[in-house]
Amino acid sequence: MNVKSGFRMTRHAAVRCQQRCVSEEGMAALLEFGETFHAGDGAKAYFLGSRAVGYALARYGVDLSRWKDVAMIVSSDRSIVTVQHVDRPKRSWRGRH
Repeated sequence: MNVKSGFRMTRHAAVRCQQRCVSEEGMAALLEFGETFHAGDGAKAYFLGSRAVGYALARYGVDLSRWKDVAMIVSSDRSIVTVQHVDRPKRSWRGRH
């Protein structure tokens, strides 16, 4: 399954997206508007918090509130590993940007 050109979704991520009601549109929103954090081993975490949701609404008129507080982990080989709901970026993601 291609979310965006160059990204591949793992089977685990596909299951988690279905369980957590995150569509391909939501994953595209995470990639485009989400804050990026290093998640270890070359992976990146994309987090769509209230700041990013507000920015998308004010700047582009796009309502992303449906995916507020959703995070997606993308491995170094551009595979989407998992999708999860989190209240704020995890402490382990905060080291470097």
